[in-house]
Amino acid sequence: MSLLSWFDNRTLFGCQCVLAIMFATLFLCMSRVYPMVRGIRSISFAFLLGIPCTFLALSRGHISDFLSVDIANVLAAGGFILLYCGVVQFVGGKIRLWLVTVPSGLALGVVYYYSEVRPNILPRIVVMGMIQALLVGLTAWELLRTSADTSSRRANRSTARFFGILLTIQAALCVVRSVLSVILGAPNNLMQGDIVQTSTMLMNLVYLAVYGLCFLAMAGHEMIQRSQEESETDSLSGAFNRRGIELKLNAELKRSNRSQMKLSIALVDVDHFKSINDRFGHAAGDEAIRGVSLAISKCLRGVDYLGRYGGDEFLLVLPLTTIDEASIVLERVKQVIESLEIRDDFGPLTLSIGLTEASPEDDAVTLIARADEALYMAKSDGRNCMRSRMPQRTFPEAARRTDREAAKM
Repeated sequence: MSLLSWFDNRTLFGCQCVLAIMFATLFLCMSRVYPMVRGIRSISFAFLLGIPCTFLALSRGHISDFLSVDIANVLAAGGFILLYCGVVQFVGGKIRLWLVTVPSGLALGVVYYYSEVRPNILPRIVVMGMIQALLVGLTAWELLRTSADTSSRRANRSTARFFGILLTIQAALCVVRSVLSVILGAPNNLMQGDIVQTSTMLMNLVYLAVYGLCFLAMAGHEMIQRSQEESETDSLSGAFNRRGIELKLNAELKRSNRSQMKLSIALVDVDHFKSINDRFGHAAGDEAIRGVSLAISKCLRGVDYLGRYGGDEFLLVLPLTTIDEASIVLERVKQVIESLEIRDDFGPLTLSIGLTEASPEDDAVTLIARADEALYMAKSDGRNCMRSRMPQRTFPEAARRTDREAAKM
């Protein structure tokens, strides 16, 4: 007695339907709560199509072949196409719709011919098995490509790799099923309990659960990441908020100490910002903050960080940058801000900037405090200028030499 004889095909079909309903409902709710997660709506519709597809397949023999065969296969192909589109959208890839719709259309034409014109179940099984292998294989390729891209932030790479490997195996099994159907012959109906049909039903049930759980894991990771980013972003300026920029500064300080690379930071203050709020209102002040933030961002490199440190004050973190190199960047920032046209009645905006370079002894608190001292100097010198403070460096060898000389005297 084989293990597969323990399973009933109708029960397996029913379990597929229950899983499809559960995941469709879950992903539809997630798409409403987190509409920013791309691809989740397509995935939910893919599971939705699986529900009538399963019911139509279960009703074979009790309804017309056009409904139970042709329409059911259209829904199945549509579900796999939506799954492919949802995954590609989620990982940020390019959807090649012609690559999935053209072969699917041809396959469905073959199914219609061997259902309505010349009824024959074997060509239908073979062609749908091959088209399923194509659609699942393309989805697996997108996931594996994403998991190999170290710069990708659109998915949990380990989950994407696991998902991609499982889908690759499923695509191979679809081909094997088609080959076995040719060798062993086609069943009389889908409910026939043989090794090919029952194993196919069981495999489909397992993979339906895998689809839902793996995409749920990737979507959950994406939502956590987005929530974290939102908690570290200033809603007004679009830059990091104080918490976010301090986290970036701490991370860059640790990296700088490990690699012995330079790191500079700058505190930037919009001159006479209070008078803008007093004369033109807080809405005008908000407009100025947004304009300054955007203008500064355009002057920075991809490795630099900008955060709104408080009120009209910004903190710039410039990795791999000496204080001399940073001063060049900030002079360019000053020129851009002075030429910024936010409103006709504003007049030119100017900046006071305090600049410093990190030393191995610095932590975030001491580094920011030194930049704040430099900013205070800039404000004391009349604003619209930049001042810098270098760390008090100690040179152990020179200090020991001085001590020896003092001892000889």
